Formats: sequence, structure tokens, C-alpha cells
Amino acid sequence: MIAGGFIGDFVKGPVPSSLPTELARGVRLHRHLDSSSNRMPEMRKSYAHFGPDLRRPAPVLLDLIADHVLALQWQRYGIGELTDFTTTCYQAIGTYPLSHDASLFYDRMKETDLLARYSQREVIERAMFYILKRLRYDRFNEQLHEILDTKLEHFCMDFHEYFPLLAEVAQTFIAEEH
Repeated sequence: MIAGGFIGDFVKGPVPSSLPTELARGVRLHRHLDSSSNRMPEMRKSYAHFGPDLRRPAPVLLDLIADHVLALQWQRYGIGELTDFTTTCYQAIGTYPLSHDASLFYDRMKETDLLARYSQREVIERAMFYILKRLRYDRFNEQLHEILDTKLEHFCMDFHEYFPLLAEVAQTFIAEEH
């Protein structure tokens, strides 16, 4: 399931029937969480912090902020040490063949332990700037920087509202998939 969450960002269109069962379930869970979160009022409240100029990329940006808050609050929401969890993630992902793009990102992610470094604001901000550049929204980099300066605490409070709801959505999905 963990690997599917990663690979889900690189698989477009229908989930290929050639994927191993567990990997396909992880991709479906990833998509289900994206779809569910986009409709949640608690998430929409967080999207609004980005303002109208960043409305379109807000869901992707908020995913990174959620990763940041989760890394910061790992003792509250995770099990064990964050670095043990990230090692497990890298091992799970590494058991599957990856597309060229996924493989490049995975290698860099694993080499730098990017998932653990998500606790660092500058790492998240750099990733957000990269996303804005890819989406041709990089003219809003300074605006995003200011939003992070002034609204990060609001994003954190929102996270504490929506993360337990997303965990429940995931648990329900997993139970229904069995």
C-alpha cells in the first residue's frame, strides 16, 4: 500500500491491470484520498488560505504542507521513529519496478531521506516552488512565501482537524477493499 501512494503520482489514467494487487490497491487508495480530500470542507478551508491566485495548485501545495505538519507532529500521529518509517517506505517502494521519472525521484528521495526532511520548512518551500514552476505559476513564488510566513499556523490547526478524518477515510477504504 505504501508504494502505491508514491507510484500513484506517476500512474495516469486507469490503474493498469498489470500492477501487482497490493500496489494497485495503494494507487486506488491514493486516488480515493485525493478525491475525498478535495471535497472535505476542512480541506477547502485550508485551500482558501492560498488565495485566488493559487486556487488551482492549492490541493497539491496543501499535500506538501500536510506532509510538513505530519513530519513535525510525527510523535503525535505516527508510530515509532519517523526515520524508521521513512526507511520502511523506501524499502516498500524499492521492491517495485518504477517508470523513469518515478525512479529518478525515488533515488533522490531515498538518497536524501526527503520524507524525513519534510519537517524542514525550506525543503517544503523548495518543493512548492518547483511545483509552481512546473505548473507555470512561479510568478507567485513570493506570494506563496508570504502565505507560508503568515498562514503556516493556520495550516497546522487545519491539519489537526482534517488528518484524523482522512485517516478514517483510509481505514474505511482498506476495510472495504478486503
